[in-house]
Amino acid sequence: MKKILSLLLAVIMLNLCTAPLYASAAVSIWQGQDALYSQWASGSGHGIEYKSFSPEVKEGVKYPLVVLLHGKYSGSSNGEQVKDTDFYLWSSAEFQARFKDSQGAYILMPRCPGGDGSSWSVESHHDDLKALIDDFISAHANSIDTSRIYLGGWSKGGAGTVKMAVKYPDFFAALIVMAPHYTVNESHLRALSDTPIWLVACKDDITATYATMSKAFWNTLKDTTNVPASCRFTTFEKYNYYDAASHYVQFAVANDLLNQPSDCGMYTQNAKGSSIATHESESIITWLSSFRLGETEREDVCHCECHSSKGFAKFIWSIKRFFWMIFSPSKKLCGCGANHW
Repeated sequence: MKKILSLLLAVIMLNLCTAPLYASAAVSIWQGQDALYSQWASGSGHGIEYKSFSPEVKEGVKYPLVVLLHGKYSGSSNGEQVKDTDFYLWSSAEFQARFKDSQGAYILMPRCPGGDGSSWSVESHHDDLKALIDDFISAHANSIDTSRIYLGGWSKGGAGTVKMAVKYPDFFAALIVMAPHYTVNESHLRALSDTPIWLVACKDDITATYATMSKAFWNTLKDTTNVPASCRFTTFEKYNYYDAASHYVQFAVANDLLNQPSDCGMYTQNAKGSSIATHESESIITWLSSFRLGETEREDVCHCECHSSKGFAKFIWSIKRFFWMIFSPSKKLCGCGANHW
């Protein structure tokens, strides 16, 4: 009997010792917000407070780093930027497992300095933020994959995401831009023409007005990107939280764009116009984690005016096309060599 008990004990101990560390340590999404949030550590540097999540590191594995910027009025105290946006969900065992190759990721969520009303779109904060990110990477130098640094932001944080990526080229491998409170700057998007970008917005948004901000952003991106198959745009017909006119699409992203209400009218397309179906193996996390800096293959894209998504450019092109059809019907204006008549 003693031999049997000893054998059973040995088997149990062997299983405990050989089981993956993350399996016993990771918190399931079903354990709720408090359990998930308890995994996040507090820190500060360069005048910026932050919360961070670290995966259970396995020997020989390098992990991506996701940096997420909150919107204005979402940083009343350190930690609110995590709780108020629901991005604690990304620290769950289920969501961590979706990160390609590593099955885990570091997450850094800084709180914008200067109080609740401060904004990451203010460029004076960006040098300190970059220094904070660099320090965080240095502190985890043995386990962070520097070719897989990703940046995302919502509202004013979406504007900050674009400006940070432009200011520090060759650093971020891909971007998530959520309901950006940002007036599109074509020179910015031309500077990001080789960067995969996933834009998320609601057509009913009047805070970051859809027509003049998100839609204009997407039209300009389509006209400037060299990686159209890697760029995506998710729109919602309505996405109401707190009666805020559908501005709070970060909650959809925090849920990895899965299990959304059937009446929200969610639709995703790439910059070639092809529709994309989102599911666990084709979610925003799996998309994000598939990119490495400098390894996204550029496509043979023509940026001639005849392909423009902008209304005025299309109007001018139609006038030119009319006169060339009459006076020079064989002329090929497009840089791609196409004969459009």
